[in-house]
Amino acid sequence: MSDARFRLYMAISLDGMIADAEGGVEWLNRWDDVDFGTAGFMAEVDTLIMGRTTYDQVQGFGKWPYAGKRVAVLTSRPLGQAPKGVEGTSDLAGLVAELRDDGARVWIVGGAETAAACIAVGAIDTVELFLMPVLLGEGVPLFAGDGPELPLALRETRAWPNGVVGLTYDVA
Repeated sequence: MSDARFRLYMAISLDGMIADAEGGVEWLNRWDDVDFGTAGFMAEVDTLIMGRTTYDQVQGFGKWPYAGKRVAVLTSRPLGQAPKGVEGTSDLAGLVAELRDDGARVWIVGGAETAAACIAVGAIDTVELFLMPVLLGEGVPLFAGDGPELPLALRETRAWPNGVVGLTYDVA
């Protein structure tokens, strides 16, 4: 059996948004001074599966934050000048099979389309959400609601004094 692990790890607003109405994530900046264990999480990950919109957004942040990690961007368009270790693919099923065979530790990062595609091919083992105490009202939802059912079993909860709640679910 493979030791591969596929983790959907994401911060979301209380109303289920991962970005505001303009696609921005600046609303998360108010929690930048709190350690939610991201460094430890990143140490456990060797590969990222990233949606194209997320990739383009991260490219706009300046210095590439995932140096030393393999990043597979789900896209049908050329990536242009991609950072070292970044590749584009439109074959998610093939990528997932390869990563499972290799025992990869994978972070699935992207929006509803990426999450739905990964759910559809069985590429999520855990869902790890940081529920941020804010209602955005409108924005980009993490789950579009048009994919297959994915039963989950709650493994862990954690609460911070600032109102953030961490939820970890295993795929049942």
